[in-house]
Amino acid sequence: MPSYRPLAVLLLLPTLALADLPRFEPEPGRHAQVQQQGEGYFLLQPDGSHLELSIPEGNDAEPPSFAVEDYDFDGHPDLAIRVPAGMVNSAYHVYLYRPALRRFEQLQIPPALMERVNCAWLSELQPDSEERALYSHCRSGPRWYYDAYRFAESGAPWLYKTLQVRHDYDPDAPVFFPVFEKTLDPQGRVIASHAIDDGDQPITWTVPAPRLYLHARPEETSRTKAYLIEGDVCEVLDQQGRWLQIRYASRKGPLEHWVSLDEAYAQAQP
Repeated sequence: MPSYRPLAVLLLLPTLALADLPRFEPEPGRHAQVQQQGEGYFLLQPDGSHLELSIPEGNDAEPPSFAVEDYDFDGHPDLAIRVPAGMVNSAYHVYLYRPALRRFEQLQIPPALMERVNCAWLSELQPDSEERALYSHCRSGPRWYYDAYRFAESGAPWLYKTLQVRHDYDPDAPVFFPVFEKTLDPQGRVIASHAIDDGDQPITWTVPAPRLYLHARPEETSRTKAYLIEGDVCEVLDQQGRWLQIRYASRKGPLEHWVSLDEAYAQAQP
């Protein structure tokens, strides 16, 4: 997962001033051009039609800026419109090129996806070509959050990664991991998870007990014969109350099990 680029770096992405509205080729020999008429903006499409562009709501004092980049990784450049929104956030509208239609269509995030994301609108967009994912970043309080979208063959977006923030803090729990990055499949099922710190880096947990048994599920009756020993370093995959789901790189391969925090720290007491 790429780390978030600071706002100053994002502003160096390909944007164009108001006096230099973009003209580009979404495919060889076919042209598109942004045009301004009064306070409105239009896109002259390769098929000759005019598309009225929707400008995001933001700070009225600044005009929109435009970026041309391949946001859905289909090999064709798309058009993004950006306006500042608040002190550090921004709002984007994206128009994706549909080569079969030879025209652009506005990217719409389905309401079902919007219920699961951290950013209420597309913000501070950062395409990642290696992951083939479009990252949207937004800041709330002291932290930046992100959601990442991938695109199906049909062109429809689906949620690929998002942050899950836990609000069930237990002051009596020995450790608490508040933020997890979740990776999903196209059907919306979580297929990977790990705890991250404020710098979006994976967090590890070190076994504090001389012997700590592994459990198949977060319950006492699921204890296995396998155990970890003091000093073993584990990746944190999930937390449910006083249970941690961990991954440990053993010599026989990775182990993914649950451990009881109560058991771990009770043994650790002198």
